[in-house]
Amino acid sequence: MNDIRKADISLLLTLSVLLEEGSVSRTAIRLNLTQPTVSNMLARLRNLFDDPLFTRTKHGLIPTSRALALEPELRKILSSVEALVAPQTFDPASCDATVTISSNDYMQFVVLAPALIAMSKMAPNLSFAVRQAEIEDLPELMDRGEIDIAVTTPEFSDVRLRDEHLYFEDYVLVSRIGHPMGKSPISIEQFLAFEHAIVSPTAGSFHGPTDDSLDEMGLKRRVVISVSSFFTLTEVVEHSDTLALIPRRLYDKFSNRLVMAEALIPVKGFEVMAVWHNRNHSDPLRKWVVDQLVAVSQKGRA
Repeated sequence: MNDIRKADISLLLTLSVLLEEGSVSRTAIRLNLTQPTVSNMLARLRNLFDDPLFTRTKHGLIPTSRALALEPELRKILSSVEALVAPQTFDPASCDATVTISSNDYMQFVVLAPALIAMSKMAPNLSFAVRQAEIEDLPELMDRGEIDIAVTTPEFSDVRLRDEHLYFEDYVLVSRIGHPMGKSPISIEQFLAFEHAIVSPTAGSFHGPTDDSLDEMGLKRRVVISVSSFFTLTEVVEHSDTLALIPRRLYDKFSNRLVMAEALIPVKGFEVMAVWHNRNHSDPLRKWVVDQLVAVSQKGRA
């Protein structure tokens, strides 16, 4: 059995930063240490955990499965120690800073808008810069400090980022008022008989989560319009005979303009979460903003 006295805080902190940075040199810079010192500490960590912990590649250090398994508990331990030795307080009323948030138009509408209104009242000196969702390079933008928080889905997160669950969303089938589809449940055959419109954030794809479900059933629908914005999608559906599946919380905002019907087809929903960079996990401002996003999300669809 390994001696717990060998696991001093500096070693655990070094392991945490190595997991965040994937580089001995960047870890040394972060911790204000020399590279040989960090290399020596990595050797001690490998001995302590009886595991290589990282594999060297041309792209940097790749953590082993053991290292990845240690990371969640390691975060908890270091966060607890930080709280003990350096308790931080945050007063939103007196804070003067700018927070940059990334999100797509749907999440801006149903989550960010009410959160920003509430936060502006509680923190009148705070400024918020909201930018369109970054799909492919979100971790790199957070590495460079260009984005503080993103409201997004799990597939756009990364091991360098922390996350907090906001809510789980499902899709509903919508059409214009007076559409032949009506409000009654429609069969798959009826569903496939109509033309469809979808949102594709990038590349103008005509394939989405609904089509994945149809593929599993050996079926195919006709998608005739692909747009990059949910607001454009609702406008198209409201003024045409196309059908669309949209997030339920978005439908709740447009229920006076669109009709919802039950589609007898299984379509996977998705998780919405707030993410931020590992290096900012103890920043009280970011924690406060995320807490407000959680509070707004938990109000449900009321």
